[in-house]
Amino acid sequence: MGAREIVAETLRRWAAQDVESAFEFVADDVVYVLYIDEDLAPFAGVRHGREAMMEAFYQMIEHYDYLKWEQVIVGAEGDVVRVQTQFRFHHRRTGTDLEGSMRTVITMCDGLMVRCEEFLDRGLVESFMRLAQHREATNQIVPPPALPKRPPPGDTGRELRMTSKVPDKEDCK
Repeated sequence: MGAREIVAETLRRWAAQDVESAFEFVADDVVYVLYIDEDLAPFAGVRHGREAMMEAFYQMIEHYDYLKWEQVIVGAEGDVVRVQTQFRFHHRRTGTDLEGSMRTVITMCDGLMVRCEEFLDRGLVESFMRLAQHREATNQIVPPPALPKRPPPGDTGRELRMTSKVPDKEDCK
């Protein structure tokens, strides 16, 4: 597999939030950089090493629900792959959402990711992080949503029906 294919597979795994599997193609000495203030987010700044990068990714999914996560590889030249991501995150503790886009530049070497840099609208993200910190500090915490109660055995009640359309082969052209 080439750099583009490896990154595409890694992105697919990350979209499923399968962190362990997503890190299959990450070098032990990788450098991960998320260009926002480290004091505002535990996963920001520069991380050295696979374990440190993995810890940052676990922190992200611990703090945020990914409501929207659409990634497109916009360029691949040699060992450098560029990705555009449209996202919408939901901060679990405060119930606030952050929506935007980011660019990721991934450098590969011998089939492994050796550098990953993520560029966001720094002002937007840092303002959002300050707001989340303020809400946490002033105890503006949102309880998790209540789950619906399971009906008693034998209760036919209202039936839940879910439908989905699977495209025909002709629709996929």
